[in-house]
Amino acid sequence: MSGKNVPGANVSYVLEDLSAKFAKVLATSELVAGLRRLTQADRRLLAGRPLSYGERLCLESQGNICADWARVRIESDDGLETIRNNWFEGDVLLAGFKGTWPGPDGRTWPAGMANCRVLDAVIGNACLYSIARLERQVIEDGAILVGLGELDCPAPTLFSLGSSIHPGTESGMRSVWLWDSLSLDDAVAALSLTVEAQKAFQAKLDDALTPLKSRFGYVGKGAAVLHARHIHAAYIGPGTHIAGASLIREAALLSAPGETCVVAEEAWIERALLQPGTRVESSGKVSQSILLEHSSVAWGGMVFQSVVGPNTQVNKGEMSASLVGPFVGFHHQSLLISAIWPEGRGNIAYGANVGSNHTGKKPDQEIRPGEGNFFGLGCSIKFPANFEDSPYSIIASGVSTLPQRLAFPFSLINQPLAGFPELGPAINEIVPGWMWSDNAYSLVRRSYKFESSNEARRHDFSHDAASTWKTGFFAGRIFSTAIARKALKAHQSLRASAPDRQYYLEDQVPGLGKNFMRGKLRDRALGAYEDYLTFFLLRTFADRPREAWDPELVDLVAAVGKELSVGSHGSEMKTWTAAQRPRIPALKATILASLARDDKRGKQIFDDYGDFHSPPEEDGAMDKLERDLQELSRRLDAVAAR
Repeated sequence: MSGKNVPGANVSYVLEDLSAKFAKVLATSELVAGLRRLTQADRRLLAGRPLSYGERLCLESQGNICADWARVRIESDDGLETIRNNWFEGDVLLAGFKGTWPGPDGRTWPAGMANCRVLDAVIGNACLYSIARLERQVIEDGAILVGLGELDCPAPTLFSLGSSIHPGTESGMRSVWLWDSLSLDDAVAALSLTVEAQKAFQAKLDDALTPLKSRFGYVGKGAAVLHARHIHAAYIGPGTHIAGASLIREAALLSAPGETCVVAEEAWIERALLQPGTRVESSGKVSQSILLEHSSVAWGGMVFQSVVGPNTQVNKGEMSASLVGPFVGFHHQSLLISAIWPEGRGNIAYGANVGSNHTGKKPDQEIRPGEGNFFGLGCSIKFPANFEDSPYSIIASGVSTLPQRLAFPFSLINQPLAGFPELGPAINEIVPGWMWSDNAYSLVRRSYKFESSNEARRHDFSHDAASTWKTGFFAGRIFSTAIARKALKAHQSLRASAPDRQYYLEDQVPGLGKNFMRGKLRDRALGAYEDYLTFFLLRTFADRPREAWDPELVDLVAAVGKELSVGSHGSEMKTWTAAQRPRIPALKATILASLARDDKRGKQIFDDYGDFHSPPEEDGAMDKLERDLQELSRRLDAVAAR
């Protein structure tokens, strides 16, 4: 997945591919199948049989009220004694009540129905207690509904299936269409469509979906809906858990076995789709958006017109008009607007303002963050901004960036420690390659964190399916061909620059953006990229034989080898590899030295620091890295012995 797919994609191919995927959705989707069943709900109301005179008297004696008992039908007389103090209106079908059903907390509920006002509903063998108004619903067996305000379907609905949202800019020029199996790749592809192609695709959706509109809401088998206030036109899929929600409107909540969708504690959802394993809780708000598998919104987080990628958590902050990929940490009060960030894996710190696009003009600007970008405390990112070619770079605390395009991976963007007066105060300082040379622990730790925290089952986050590196640091995306190519380009740009300058700007080193680099850092940055590219080659040589490389990898290895003066013959490569072997233990030593400096500083500041912080050599990520470095050495030994 790459943001570069957005502007330059083959529109006709993308339109054809999306159309084919949506045709598959129509054939296989759980939500589409549910809509087709719901279109038959009116007929289902007329199933069963009328109440006998004795059954009618029994229900009335138990406090039930109905103006026209002829419109209440039953499929079984099981559990008539459990139907108490209800008010029936319109057409109602009761399947009969027997047994008990387990609730979300493991406690059981007896099947039955009490203290409910019901209009036009199909009610299976479920548990319904204290519902102020239940209108036009299909309730399946095993559902548990307790303490509800309104549960109705005011108008025909598709539960937001096929609806369009507009990530990318707040002007709404790009579109993504929602369906229950939507993936990140699908969403990125949709953003590449021209306006005319968007209209064509929208017409296809309208033709296919309009006949499927349902007059009924739905609560699936085994779903639990407890103490929610307002639920309008909702598809509550089998196994979904709702507890204490404030509002659910025009939404589909989809669970799967072992992947419960949870909506709880003042959650507020409208015109949205929630995939399996997602959570909205603790006053989280989601509007006109889709949460992809195992993402979440909580602690007052707000999501609007956005695609939230797998394993991404939006807590407290605000996300608007954005497509955000996996593993993004969004845990504080901060802002993200108009971002196309499919690779994700980054972080938005407290007070980060990634959305400074309102200058009195129309809100049609955007940002393309790079994979793993870290937006620091209180930073302000002015639009337009493109950091796609600067993956795993960090914007330091309090930095305000000018509109720019940046092309140096692993960089630090910081306020100048001592500036050059002729540059002006708005130009920041860049240290290319800093994350690799000075903060590699962050890259190592994040790599293991992404691996251990991945719960997605429908997205494949491996960057090289043919690789024999299946787990660990050298299987991570840090060593993907996309990132290595960007590091190579950065190295080439630096090497081509004239040495011995006081500082460098974009004019001297293309890709620096609206930043300057101190002249004394040029060689250091070259060394950082050389070290990373060396590990990329070592990792590649130790992975699988050259004959198993795809053409892209062959070309990239040749280009990196040329840049680092690595001979192309087997003997030359072995000689070069042997000469680089000291870098392997040096990587760990460099990281440990960095952690030791942090440890020393902490002990100088806090007397009890050592009591609550483990020493660097006992760090869990470093233990894993040691094993991975040993495996790299073992593999290189095997290659050398061939």
